[in-house]
Amino acid sequence: MNTERFIGLIVFLGIFISVMFVFYPTQDYSNTKLIDQKQDTPNVSINKSKSENKVFSEEGFMSFSESDFDFYVYRAHVLSSQKNADKLKEKINNGGFPSFVEPFGDKKELFAVYVGPFLTEDDIVNNIKLIQELSESKKGEISRWKL
Repeated sequence: MNTERFIGLIVFLGIFISVMFVFYPTQDYSNTKLIDQKQDTPNVSINKSKSENKVFSEEGFMSFSESDFDFYVYRAHVLSSQKNADKLKEKINNGGFPSFVEPFGDKKELFAVYVGPFLTEDDIVNNIKLIQELSESKKGEISRWKL
């Protein structure tokens, strides 16, 4: 029995060594450079000006700021108490949606609770039931929002 095990071990090692010999790479790839490190990098300068919006640089890239994009918000409630508005905002935030409170109206005595901003109106429409449940409102309004 021991002789059979010894012969099996020798056969296994022979097959293993021959497989290693066949599949072992012959070329040393460790010294090969895949990236030419002598490439010249272009000089890029950042120009900060007051008129950042829609300005072409020398390379032809346009720069944008946050105010160039339209976002969408859902106005859930308009409340007379800022304390209650803040509580509702926290409830919506804990539910997983961004929200904020802003003064509302001509005299700024009311406080509007907004859910968002979202990138598209579809983000609000797809989650409207959950948003209405969290905000405890059925008569909210979707509107555009500029930062």
